[in-house]
Amino acid sequence: GLTELDLYDNQITKVENLDALVNLETLDLSFNRITTIEGLSSLKKLKMLFFVHNKIEKIEGLSELTELTYLELGDNRIKKIENLSANKKIQRLFLGANQIREIENLDGLDSLEVLSLPANAIQAIKNVDRLPNLRELYLPQNGVREIEGLERCDKLEILDLNYNLLKRITGVRHLKNLTDFWAKSNQLQMMEDVTELADLPRLTLVYLEMNPFSDSPTYRSKVIRMLPQIKKLDAEYCRGFTSLQ
Repeated sequence: GLTELDLYDNQITKVENLDALVNLETLDLSFNRITTIEGLSSLKKLKMLFFVHNKIEKIEGLSELTELTYLELGDNRIKKIENLSANKKIQRLFLGANQIREIENLDGLDSLEVLSLPANAIQAIKNVDRLPNLRELYLPQNGVREIEGLERCDKLEILDLNYNLLKRITGVRHLKNLTDFWAKSNQLQMMEDVTELADLPRLTLVYLEMNPFSDSPTYRSKVIRMLPQIKKLDAEYCRGFTSLQ
């Protein structure tokens, strides 16, 4: 039977008439006019579900989808992370461009590797240290004021905090697997804060431009001196690294 169905950009307002498609593994309903997640409960084999750019206000109707590994709900009207406790196999969760204020209700999602929440209304990093396999955390374009709550995120590789309200670089020195630290366009004042990143052996790509401290003419040379392990600063290769080897 059919395993993939693409209904992208079809002016659909309601999810219905899918019950017979019991072998479906991928369903794309992006760029429609859907307001409610419903009509999916018979799709027990569904692994990937896309609802980008609809009018969805609530995460619901997913409790039967226990095989789901990939959920994309970006660019909707969602205000709260909720009703995902049955989706234990979820590995990648994309909730960008919604109206979410809190990182919450992720307990038990032990398979989650990628959590993406750009362009929401999040002010604090919370409840992510309960995600033992989290590798990538994307929080650009929020209102985050402090790097905190990552105490147990030992596997974290990518931390994206571009376009937030950070004043200090803190709370990351224990993240020994971190390869990417992105904090461009924040309110970072103190160059010495960069030493928080100095002992991260795998750190490769760092973004710190568009901060108060990056206005200094010696900014680039200072950061590279403090972080000899990195290959790229603000999208430009550091001397001696011409390509990512």
